[in-house]
Amino acid sequence: MATLHEGDFSLEIRHREFEHGWVYYDIWPRWRGEPILNDAILKRHNTHWAKRGVGAIKACEYRECEVLPLLRRALETNQPDYWTATDPDITLALYPDRGFPFLPPKSRVVYEAPHIIAEREARDRKRLETGPLPDDLIEMILFVDVYNFSGAGAYYGSGTCFRFTLLREELQKFYSDLRAEYVLFRETWNVQALNEEEYGEDYLPKEF
Repeated sequence: MATLHEGDFSLEIRHREFEHGWVYYDIWPRWRGEPILNDAILKRHNTHWAKRGVGAIKACEYRECEVLPLLRRALETNQPDYWTATDPDITLALYPDRGFPFLPPKSRVVYEAPHIIAEREARDRKRLETGPLPDDLIEMILFVDVYNFSGAGAYYGSGTCFRFTLLREELQKFYSDLRAEYVLFRETWNVQALNEEEYGEDYLPKEF
């Protein structure tokens, strides 16, 4: 399954099913392969909410996967972007070349060795010539509204967040892996044909 790894910290996104025109996701932040969220406090009070993996964040989007277009846009434009699921409320945000907390540093460099300056300037020149580099940093933040948790009857606008600091090449690989899985998912669940029934034979998904 498509998984981002940052040492023992990881994020897995899985397309679970396509039902009544909706793509359902299971999303797992993990530590050493184990779900970080306590499954006992996740919402499972009816059939809809019970359809989730152990310790998985549940989300869904209408018609097609929207995570892939987000990843594609961020990688192609190198600009901040985000996706908020139609239901329930989670947000996945990407910030290329920006570091949390996205404010000017409160410390300053008092000395920088000549070889470090030379390396930084060489890197800056290379980026001007070739564009973004494979080892550029990209911040990813996943926000999960507490509506995913048992007993929450409405959106709060508050919840828990997970932060990942990734290399561009790591995000590129994750995008490629998730895209390959989604192509197979669309075939398995007959997504194209079902969307054509609903929207006509000329239906085309967003580029992903």
